[in-house]
Amino acid sequence: MAGTDNQMPQRGIVYSATGAEFVAEAIASARSSLRFNRVAHLIFCDAIPSERIDGVDFVRYETSGDPLLDRDRSICRLPFEQTIFLDTDTYVAANVDDLFDLLNRFDVAAAHAPGYTKCLDKGQSEAFNDFNLGVVALRRTPGVAELLANWIDIYERWKKSPPFRIYTAASDQASFRRALWESSISFFVLSPEYNYRSIFPGRLVGAAKIIHGRSRNYEKLTAHINAQTGPRIFDAFRPDREW
Repeated sequence: MAGTDNQMPQRGIVYSATGAEFVAEAIASARSSLRFNRVAHLIFCDAIPSERIDGVDFVRYETSGDPLLDRDRSICRLPFEQTIFLDTDTYVAANVDDLFDLLNRFDVAAAHAPGYTKCLDKGQSEAFNDFNLGVVALRRTPGVAELLANWIDIYERWKKSPPFRIYTAASDQASFRRALWESSISFFVLSPEYNYRSIFPGRLVGAAKIIHGRSRNYEKLTAHINAQTGPRIFDAFRPDREW
């Protein structure tokens, strides 16, 4: 990877992928981003592909056996001063410098989870919702490092001994919400344009810049979603159909 701890790239986009299928998916997402974003692109993965991918670096990890934990640990590594983490099932349709620019003011930014499944965790305001972790912008600071370390600790403790019933697929969101509530970092809530969850009904105002959800034809889906700007509402897009 270009750069070291003493000479770290200022900005970069990061993925985490366990298994060849998801490594390939991360590469496809990185390629969509590279059309618009001339920053470092890094994929943490359990097996580095033999093919060289222009503009993409790889760092291998030993999988924990839990792909969700692998992903969360990758987020915690903060390899850049300003990092955007993307899930592998994302498609970048525009330049995202404005998302990086938020990190000149805020420590972390993420969008609300549209499939909100709040568990029985008590102690936070009912207005403090889950956040989707498929698109997260993070500034490399001691406070953010502390937040992320606490998040992983909570996730692993709750996984071993759940203190209440937790929806397994969103357990990282529940533990992240708890860690964020306990943190004093500055946090910004992204609009759907920066994490458009296409598998849920949604609303957009500007052009969607990052589409999050699998599609058989991202170009067609993006053209449809961004055919016009201004307030608009869409049903869920099913990847097993025309999208």
